[in-house]
Order: sequence, then structure tokens, then C-alpha cells
Amino acid sequence: MSENDSTAELKKVIAIKDDTIASLNADIKKLSQAHDEVLASKEATQPIEKHPQNNDIQLFTARQSAALSRKELEIERDFMRTTMSSLREAVIVTDLGGIIRFCNPAGHQLLGTQEGSLRNKQLQDVLLITTDESIPVDLINSHIENNKLEHQIGFFKPPLGEQIIIEWSSNLILNKKNQPQGIVFTVKDVTDAHHLKNQLTHQATHDALTGLINRIEFDRRLINCLSSLHNRHIKHGLIYIDLDQFKIVNDTCGHQAGDQLLRQLASLITSKIRGRDTLARLGGDEFAVLLENCPPNVIRKVAEELLNIIQDYRFSWEDKVFDVGASIGIAIFSSSNHQDNDPLSTADTACYKAKENGRNQIHEIDISDDQAEIDHSHAEVPWIKRINQSLEQNKLILYQQKIIPTNPGSNDLLHYEILLRMLDDEGEIVNPGAFLPPAERFGLIHKIDRWVIKNTLKWLFEHPQVLEKTKLCSINLSGLSLSDKDLSDYVKLYLIKYDIDCSKICFEITESSAIHNLGLAMSFMTHMHNLGCSFSLDDFGTGMSSFSYLKQLPVDHLKIDGSFIRDICTDPIDLAMARSINEIGHVMGISTIAEFVENKETLRLLKQIGVDYAQGYHIAKPTPIETLLGEVN
Repeated sequence: MSENDSTAELKKVIAIKDDTIASLNADIKKLSQAHDEVLASKEATQPIEKHPQNNDIQLFTARQSAALSRKELEIERDFMRTTMSSLREAVIVTDLGGIIRFCNPAGHQLLGTQEGSLRNKQLQDVLLITTDESIPVDLINSHIENNKLEHQIGFFKPPLGEQIIIEWSSNLILNKKNQPQGIVFTVKDVTDAHHLKNQLTHQATHDALTGLINRIEFDRRLINCLSSLHNRHIKHGLIYIDLDQFKIVNDTCGHQAGDQLLRQLASLITSKIRGRDTLARLGGDEFAVLLENCPPNVIRKVAEELLNIIQDYRFSWEDKVFDVGASIGIAIFSSSNHQDNDPLSTADTACYKAKENGRNQIHEIDISDDQAEIDHSHAEVPWIKRINQSLEQNKLILYQQKIIPTNPGSNDLLHYEILLRMLDDEGEIVNPGAFLPPAERFGLIHKIDRWVIKNTLKWLFEHPQVLEKTKLCSINLSGLSLSDKDLSDYVKLYLIKYDIDCSKICFEITESSAIHNLGLAMSFMTHMHNLGCSFSLDDFGTGMSSFSYLKQLPVDHLKIDGSFIRDICTDPIDLAMARSINEIGHVMGISTIAEFVENKETLRLLKQIGVDYAQGYHIAKPTPIETLLGEVN
């Protein structure tokens, strides 16, 4: 039962008890009158001498009973009043005409009045509640029309304060005959809770860095647009923007400069889109604009304006100035045929096509009709086809990057991470940043992971001199592979086939993918541990619940995310974070590995705070796996 219902019940009990006391008082009065009449006739008649005595006894008994009942009722009344006085909600009782009969201390505090000062005043004169459109609420008539109102949100301005947000409700007070006697109103200040709810909602739907809509909220709005049954053939547009020079700024000046660049560009882009359109940061240096109910020529014009302002923009950081370009993809779509088309994926494909055509360009794909759907299929084919051909024709290349102990001893065994590259049709190297995202998007990443596992184990089998000198070979697994229930059997098959010592194999998974697939990840890790393999948790520290999940995951090595390592020489907070993660890992018996070690001073600090291993360009750049042969010869 809610506090509002409890208050109503208390008021009904008080009303019933008051009726009972009044009835008892009436009975006592009648008995007293009878007693007086008997005494007056006592001298006139002797035969009825005993009757007054009996009446005296009855009267005495009745008075005792009445006094006892009155006392009990007063105790109950005091208890109920004390209870209502202790409520944090304002409680105001009126008659059916809105005249105030009672107000508890919380009510006086809310209204800024003294105790007893409101009695017989009209409720509407002291409590003026308005809607969010500043329309006054007729409290009495609203209640009479609806009989009962619960959890209504309104606005109220106390005499000496700013407007507050309130939650109010009302109930009838009924007597023992179930007849309405008045109305009880409860009012609660929910301003802080309301603001907190709005703040949490904003944080859940907006990007913390730029203040723009985030990927989750953008996807929700896109789904709503696609699900609309109104004017299903009206065209919409999705503009996908990928900055071309962001990595140079980030690598040259650090992530603080990169963050500032993203904030400034977000502000510039915002100024060029329509007020009803949705601009979002999808992640990294990627932005998207959703233009609902927009003609294709307007969509193209907006995209051109965005490309022009980005091309004209110059980013300055300390003594450096950078030109920033962008590749833009456009997907034109409608709600009528979205079942087989994903506008975001289409716009991403168009954006990649713009990059292939030389960057700083716009490429458009129209999927708003059936013919365009065919075109879209052809637009997606390049990546799907290229990835599948690379798997079939062994155009994927294994690379490796060394990991070294910060305190090297006499042990010269090899520790390295397996990386991946692709060969294009001209024999040029394609970096994983180009083909792994579409592989994930089109559901091909698990095939790539299996290729890497099989071919890494095969290469080690074919080069026993490297396998003998290997302490740990680390193989990356995607989140999608962790969801593959058959992966354990697949790994076991090739470990046995190529006779690999399982203790030399470490599987590297990201913190986010492990948490997202926690149950399956735990199952896979348990099976692999039973075989003797180990696990490394990559990108640790970037998630909000990192430490709590770390206790659940059976990991052997902890990779401290590069965002904490890159600036530890100049940023005391990053240094403290790296030290904290390292200490937690050691307490749990987990070795620690620092990524992005790019200079001698960073390595020195890592050694000083006790991090076990280091990886990065200062140690060694990624090279083809064959270079390991030079390490053992």
C-alpha cells in the first residue's frame, strides 16, 4: 500500500472514531438525564427505592466505559496525527468545497506557512499547481471529476523559492457509511529526482566528449524512422562522415588534441544541419546525420556544405596547424523497403567508396526503391567479396609484434602478439583498420579469427625452432568468436593436429567483448584453461565496471589500455591509473602488459611502477611472422 493510500485509511479511521465518541457522549447525556429524574422522584415513592441505585450503577459503568473508549480513541488519534506529521510528503485535508481542515508540518514547510494558519482557507489560494505549459490545475474539480488522482506531475512556486517540480495525488475521505466527507491531497517535491533522471537519460543517449547524440540513441531514432507507417514512400537521408586526417593529429599531438578537434568539428557540423535533423557521433572520428522527410537534392546540398566546412577548417594545436578532410557517404532510403537494407551500413559502404576514389569526396547510394536495392547489393559486394577471396586464396598475412619484460633477465624466450594484414589485388598491404570493421559488420569476423588460429598453429608446427623458443604466442579473438559455441572444439582440433604445447598459446580478448558475452566467454575460457592455454584481457580500464568484472574472468595477463600509457610521462592522472591497474593485477596474481610504449622515458616509468611487460613502437613495430626466424637463428 502506498503512502497516499495509508493516509486515506488513517483519515477514515479518525472520522469513524470521532463518530463513536459523539455517540458515547450522547448516551452518557441521556443516562445523566434519567438519573436526575429518578432522584427527583425518590422521596415521593418508596417502593422504587432500589431503582435509582441500579441506575447509579449503570450510569457509573457507562461513564467508565465511555471514558475508557474516549481515552483509547484519543491515543489512536494522537498516534495517527503523529504518523501524518512524520511524513515527508505534504498532506493537506479539505472539505468537498476545497476549504482546508488540516495540514501537516511537511505541508507548511512546502507552502512556507505557520502551523494552524491555513485552517478555513481555500486550497487554491495557497497551493497553485500548474502544468508544464503553465496552465493552472483546478485541484478540487479535477478530483471530483476523476474521483481519485495518483502520481500527477506538476509545478509549484513556493512563496520564497524558485519553481519546483512536484508529484501530487488526491483521495476522497469516507465516513463509516461510505459517504464522502472531504479530500486528502499529498504533495511531494521531486525536483532533484526529476533532474537526476533527466541527467541520467542525457548521459545514456549522448556522447560525453562532444555532447552529440550517441550511437545507441542514433540507432533508436533510425529504427523509429524505418518503422514509421506514415508516408512510407517519403525519402530520408543518412550522411556518414569519416575524418581523413584525425589519426595524424592524434598521433602527432596526443589524444587531448584529438578530443579538442572532435569537439570543434562537432560544433561546426551542428551549425550546418536543420534543427529537426539528428547529428550523432558514432565513435572515434565518425559522425552521422539523419535527415527525415528530406528531398534527395537537399540531402546532397547538406552533405556538400558539411564537406566544404570540414575542408576549409584548420585545426591549431600549440605551434602546429593541420588541414582536416573527410570522406562522406550518403544513403537515400524510405520506410517502404527497409527490410533488406540497412541505411547505416549503406552509408558506411558509400563512405568507403569515397575513400577509395581519393578521399575528400562524397559518394551516394540510393536504396529508396527496388532497383536501388540491387545497386546497394553491388555496393556491398566489394568488401564481402574481397574478404571471402582473401580467406580462400590466402591473401591474409600473419604479422607479429614483440612483447618484452621490463626487467629482462637471462631468459631469451619469445613473447609476441599475432597481428593481421591483407593483400589487395596489386599486392599492396591493407591495414586491419580497413577490412576488420566491415568483416565485423557483415558477419565474417569469426571466419577471419578461425583462419588466424589455424594458420598460426600451422606456421608454428612448420617452424619448430620458433615454437621451441616461444614463451607465449598471443592470438586475438573478436566478440563474435566468443559467441561461437563450436570454437572450443575447433581450437582443440588444431592444437592436437599440429602438436602444439598449449601452455605457449594465449588468447587475447577485449574487456568489452568479454563483458558483453560474459557467459559464453567464461565457458570458452574454462575449456581452454583446462587444455593449458592462457588468456590476456586487452584494453583494460576503458570500461565502467572493469575491476568488478576482472574478479569473474579467469585471465592470466592484463593489458593496460594505451590511453593510460601514452601520456604517463606528462599526465599524473594517467600515471596513477596505470599504477593502480598494475597493483590490482598483481594482488590478483595477474601479470601486466603496457601497450603503446613509444619512448624510452615511458618504458623507464613502467619499470619503476612495476609493470611486467611492455609492447609498442619503442620496443618493436609489427613485422611479418617470418621475422621470428631471425630471432632464433
